[in-house]
Amino acid sequence: MATASAEVEDQKTSLTGCPKRKSVQIKEDATQIIEIKEKHGPLYNAIPCMVLPLAAFCCVINILIPGFGTLISAFSVFCGSTTRIGKRFHAFCLNVLCALLQMLTFIFIVGWIWSILWGMNFVQLSLTRGNDSLKVPYYVRRQSSIE
Repeated sequence: MATASAEVEDQKTSLTGCPKRKSVQIKEDATQIIEIKEKHGPLYNAIPCMVLPLAAFCCVINILIPGFGTLISAFSVFCGSTTRIGKRFHAFCLNVLCALLQMLTFIFIVGWIWSILWGMNFVQLSLTRGNDSLKVPYYVRRQSSIE
């Protein structure tokens, strides 16, 4: 019986009568930087990475005649432009589908806005062309002043 009374005395209770809980704080000193990549759909992955003059031309054409620049970019897949999709014919078909949808939805203004955004994607992808292998992660470039 002496041990049972000692256990009761060791358990501290709060004012409500519940056993008092210890607060635990987890401190993590190691900083981890995680690389984030966006996951895109098949239509975006089919956008060809063209040379900058062709990308700018397709962008301007997409602004003036919605969907026509996307149609031109579809044929550039067979002329050496790369896509994130491995099969060229599959990327070509997706680009033609995208161009037709842009032309059909032009009446509702949706296709025109989509066409302009697609043209901007052409230029952005052509500016980053070949720079994927040169990117150095942030945690490699970072230098600490505290050793």
